[in-house]
Order: sequence, then C-alpha cells, then structure tokens
Amino acid sequence: MKTKQIPEDFIVEEKIELKLKKEKLDYSIWKLTKKGWESFKIIQAIAKSLRTNPKFVGFAGNKDRNAVTTQYISIYKIPKSKIEKININEVKLEFVGYSKNRINLGDLIGNNFKIVVRELNNKTNLPKNLHLENYFDEQRFGNKQNTHFVGKSLLKRNFKEVCELLNLKVENNNYVGEIKKQQRRLLRFYISSYQSYLWNKTLNEILKEKKHNKFKSSIGEFLFTTSKIKNFKIPIANFDTDKNDVLDKIMNEEGIKRGDFIVREIPELITQGVNRDAFVNVENIKYKWAKEELNKDKLKLELSFFLPKGSYATMLVKKLSTYLQ
Repeated sequence: MKTKQIPEDFIVEEKIELKLKKEKLDYSIWKLTKKGWESFKIIQAIAKSLRTNPKFVGFAGNKDRNAVTTQYISIYKIPKSKIEKININEVKLEFVGYSKNRINLGDLIGNNFKIVVRELNNKTNLPKNLHLENYFDEQRFGNKQNTHFVGKSLLKRNFKEVCELLNLKVENNNYVGEIKKQQRRLLRFYISSYQSYLWNKTLNEILKEKKHNKFKSSIGEFLFTTSKIKNFKIPIANFDTDKNDVLDKIMNEEGIKRGDFIVREIPELITQGVNRDAFVNVENIKYKWAKEELNKDKLKLELSFFLPKGSYATMLVKKLSTYLQ
C-alpha cells in the first residue's frame, strides 16, 4: 500500500467563507495553489518576495507539504500589480477580490479531499459511513517530528534548549530575546503541537478500554475503534483546563502543570483552553477502484470526502488501511 506516491495523489481544496468586495480595500484576497511547500514556508517566501513582514500575509490553516493544495490568503496594503509579479516554483496565485478583514487562523470551515491509495492487491468492501478518531496527525509535528519537543521546552522555560532545537544563533546568552524574534504564530504552533501530543495520548488511553485496531506511525501508535462510539470531548491542555482524570495522569507523567502554560517571559503565547471532539463524521465519502498506472498488476483506491477544520485526511487513510491490509 502506498500513499502520496506523487503529489497529485493528495489534493486538498480549502472551504472558507470570504466576504469579497470589488472596490479596493486594505486586504487583497488570493487563491494560492502550491505543491511541495509547507504553509509557513510559503507565507515567508511570499512575504520575502513582496519585501513585507510575514505577519501581513494572513491564512486560515496549515496545508500538507507533500500534496497539491489550494487555500486562500490575504495580503495587507500591497499593490495588486506587484503581487501578480511573484514567481515562485510550484506556486500559483490568483486574485479573487478585496476584503475589509484579513484571513486568520481558525477562519477555515473545512477541506475537500481527493486521495489516491496505490499498490493494493484486492478490492475490499469499505464502510459507507465512517466515524473517525479525531487525532492530530504527523504533519502537526513538523518534518522532523519534533515540534512538540520545542513546545514542551517553551513551557518548561528551557529556552536554551528551544534555541538549540531551532538552530538559532544566540548572542550574549539572550535566549528569550532570540526566541521572541521568531513569528508569534510559529511559536504558538510549537506549543499547540505539544498540546496536540498530549491530546492524542489522552484519546489513546481512553480507547484502550474499547475494541480497537492498532496503527503504528512515526509519532506513536494510534488506536482505531472497530465499532461506533458516542462522541465526547477531550480538553486541550492549558492553564484553564478543567479537571480530567486521564489528561491529568498524562500531564503528571510528562512533568507538566497547568501553570506552565502561562509563559510570562513571552506573554503573547498565552491562549485560552478549548475542547476537541474525540470523533468526527466523514462527509460525502466516495470510493472508486481502478487499475494502477504506476505499479504493475496492482489496484488503486480513489477517495473523495469532506472533513471539518482541524481534522486530518491522512488519519482517515490510516484507519482505512486497517481494512485494506
């Protein structure tokens, strides 16, 4: 079984509500199609091309690097003619209109996916309705699968280790000063990666008591239930998180306290706690079997479906792989 054998095997199209205007306003809105780029990296590249700060380029959600993805970005007070001259490999920008407001993380509604799973031997009956465990997947933890380590070091005030993990050049042992030069949303991403790691461990611990299949990945083992379970919410660890016996046990094992999430040295990293659904419904799912063109005498499975924001299509593929094996 192979996934993402070519970038075109994983196509993502963002669904977002845009309030567009024809008259020229502060923010121009662009449809960004990319291949082989992380969201943070392409935002930095676009900002560099425009000689502006990355904070003036807004986007609603991170998209997979090893895929063909379409999303929307806002650019603050840069002439349309200048943006149209941007030439970055494997990147296409299309002007769609103007807006009074920038696009922010969290504005996303969800994503439509088209995915191809290759090198399969036999056709398999797959479920029409899927109840997907709402784990955070590998891309949440960066290419090196270590962003959660950076986040934990930030929370533990081990700022020297943060700089080492990020390969930052530090002068006069001013570790906090060097960290604060980084993009705020990138620093928040490191902390949210660690929160995601804790959340995954919490759901796994709960599902141990249920009938399940196992899937091993680079960031640990995922448990997938074999029968539908009533949905429930799990808190994302933070300073204001309500008591949760399973999460509290895991935080204790990790040596993390709620108060650690108040980083007084970098107060802009403090956020409020939220809850996350343990399961998510997969909408409009369709399957199609076909002969392979890349792997001789094999079959491929073409999938299309919609997932709400914050959920991972790659996690659906992992769950389906337990049927395909």
